[in-house]
Amino acid sequence: MKHVYSKKKIIPLAFLIIILVILLSFTVYVSDYYHADSRALSALSNTSSYTVDDNGDFITFTPTGNKSTTGLIFYPGAKVQPESYAYLASQIAASGYTTIIVKMPSNLAILDTNKASIVIANHPEIQTWAIAGHSLGGVFASDYALNHQDKIKGVIYLSAYPNNNASNATFKGLLIRGTEDNLTTNEDVSKNKDKFPANTTFIYINGGNHFNVGDYGVQKGDNNSTISREEQQTQTVNYILEFLQSL
Repeated sequence: MKHVYSKKKIIPLAFLIIILVILLSFTVYVSDYYHADSRALSALSNTSSYTVDDNGDFITFTPTGNKSTTGLIFYPGAKVQPESYAYLASQIAASGYTTIIVKMPSNLAILDTNKASIVIANHPEIQTWAIAGHSLGGVFASDYALNHQDKIKGVIYLSAYPNNNASNATFKGLLIRGTEDNLTTNEDVSKNKDKFPANTTFIYINGGNHFNVGDYGVQKGDNNSTISREEQQTQTVNYILEFLQSL
């Protein structure tokens, strides 16, 4: 006896299979991410210069003295463990600026672009906010700033550029990109240069690359840097501090 399946039964079954395949593919995709190395993890301990509060949503670096009323929110790069930017954040905090790394769902900023609003609400003592993002994190940090120009005074694009036009935005911009970066290329920046805030400073670190912005090993597709990771990050921190001081 032959079984006859109607189209009404086949279509929902096929749709369910497609959904399951998509969910499985997404799970596999997000489970393969870049992990923070030992240098980054060592920066998660309290020091005489800053304290660290690491919870399920944020990693907060709070200066212990000479606290500024300017704070920095940080959106990590896609599929990069947020702890990977702990050393960078710790050095900014050690200079007096409260710095909060945002933990994103599945390590993807696109899944919670507005999470910076929680940071701002949790820190009423901060009067002036800047937001930074690495790679795709910078894209969504820029989007957040565009939609909250009353809250954000500056955007730091670390190997990143705006996806949506921010040329008429009220906030200042800072691009920091390594000359050896092969993931956010010079062509990428040039094509999108007219989308940056009108008041943007463009900084190119000679010999720097993409993955050395953080501490998570080698990233596929990038060029090797011709300067050390420590040197690139030292320059990056110094440029960020100058920018924060200007807000």
